[in-house]
Amino acid sequence: MFECVFKFQGLDVEIAPDALETMLAHRQRGFFSSEAGGQMFARLSPGKWRIEVATGPRHGDRRGRFHFWPNRKAEQDEINSYFKQGLDFVGDWHTHPENRPHPSSDDYRSVANIVRESTHELPGMLMCIVGRENPPDGLWMSFHLRDGKVATVQYPDGAAPNKESYRRRKFI
Repeated sequence: MFECVFKFQGLDVEIAPDALETMLAHRQRGFFSSEAGGQMFARLSPGKWRIEVATGPRHGDRRGRFHFWPNRKAEQDEINSYFKQGLDFVGDWHTHPENRPHPSSDDYRSVANIVRESTHELPGMLMCIVGRENPPDGLWMSFHLRDGKVATVQYPDGAAPNKESYRRRKFI
């Protein structure tokens, strides 16, 4: 398993192999597979977030083929627990039943609510969507800023990346 690195306007976001493995383990490979999701926790340093832990799914989440509603109390407990371990909540991840995932309007509204309602000093929050394909093609990552702007992954010449070009993406 390799590490995924995304760059967003001066911020490098790295997903550690263990966190990525957690997310990929819940891909919706079968026709009737339910969406899954969780939270991402990172070690923060200037200009770099390293996602060390991806949680979920958890007891009490409501899941279906095209929806995922997390257990909010369990999420807050995770945030408190990981904060004591020196990890900051930096966003959510969830699956989509598509090869190359793209966010829905509900996804955008959900992450906007998280940015607005969370108590934090971060410039924004991340949203990761896991599709059926292997990374990097099967991952969507976006950075949602406090001012409502969204930075998403852009590929050179509109081409999808391969593993060799994964670390050299251009971003907005």
